[in-house]
Amino acid sequence: MKRFMVAAFCALLALPASAQHRQRELDRAKARAKPPALPDCPIQPAECQINMPVFNFGRGVMNSTAPPIYGNNTISVTCTRAHRDNLNVQVDYELAAIPPAPARQMRDANLLYLSYDMFLDPARTRYWGDGSQGTFVIPGTLFLDDRNRVGTLFHVIYGQVNGGQHLTPAGQWLGLVLGRLQYTALCLGSRGVGLGGIRN
Repeated sequence: MKRFMVAAFCALLALPASAQHRQRELDRAKARAKPPALPDCPIQPAECQINMPVFNFGRGVMNSTAPPIYGNNTISVTCTRAHRDNLNVQVDYELAAIPPAPARQMRDANLLYLSYDMFLDPARTRYWGDGSQGTFVIPGTLFLDDRNRVGTLFHVIYGQVNGGQHLTPAGQWLGLVLGRLQYTALCLGSRGVGLGGIRN
């Protein structure tokens, strides 16, 4: 956190009566034109949350000659500005996936597994992760003000169950991916600096 000090110097000069009258008029005009005072920046300028629905690959058959099974779904990040008028907030975030490594696994009731991956592009070349091991996070920026107190950004995730895996029995297969949202909310044109947070 940076702290700032403001210093003001005063200078006095006696003016003749006519000049003082003119100066009072100028002072009144400046007071009328003066913008409203900047709001203080609250400790938490905005709160953010993730909406991650179930990623459903649908129905498929898997054996040594089966092609990949594709699917996609949309996740979203919603940020809500603090309840304070004339407050402009910029929220920058990164949405990471845990575990970060490619070759995730889903399992069935018999603890057999199928490998699958999550991607950020339709061509399925950019693995969604935490930015390590060749993976990528989802960046985003939201601007919140009196007109837009709540903002939401949507991100499409592209999934792929790798083809050519061992013969698997029928049934439900489940995998778990955690999303970690790390964000910083900054007040724009306000006194003070806001803080960030992490959501899992």
